[in-house]
Amino acid sequence: MATPALDSRQCIGPRYGVFWQSWPQFEGANGEHRLAGIELELIGRHASDLNHIDPTCPLCRHVRCVLLEIADLLLREAVLTREFFTYIDSHSNSVLCLPALGNRSAVSISVYIYYNGPSGQGVDADLLTQVKSYLEKWGIHQK
Repeated sequence: MATPALDSRQCIGPRYGVFWQSWPQFEGANGEHRLAGIELELIGRHASDLNHIDPTCPLCRHVRCVLLEIADLLLREAVLTREFFTYIDSHSNSVLCLPALGNRSAVSISVYIYYNGPSGQGVDADLLTQVKSYLEKWGIHQK
């Protein structure tokens, strides 16, 4: 069940300044690197006190909870199949200060999605297309 903060998906991105980034994840075998999956990072912030760095801030905890629910729904509704192994790292008790946000504070979570079967560039592109399409429904865009 969605929290009241998630009831209206269209305004989640703008309300919490949420955006996403992704990085390929590689594994080494026999001297070669092969694509093993992606790390999807969801980053958000609250509007009050944009320059604080207090990891115990209740508003930061709330934003982190919203990001965790988005990640959980993303995995359940758009990504989760037998072909993927997934886990979420909440980065609890951490606050980021990002140049992309004018060095304002933000919180983040990482969603790791690893391929169980054969992987490759096509699978990676398909997965990112699914992720992008799903997050756009929330008003969350890639930075």
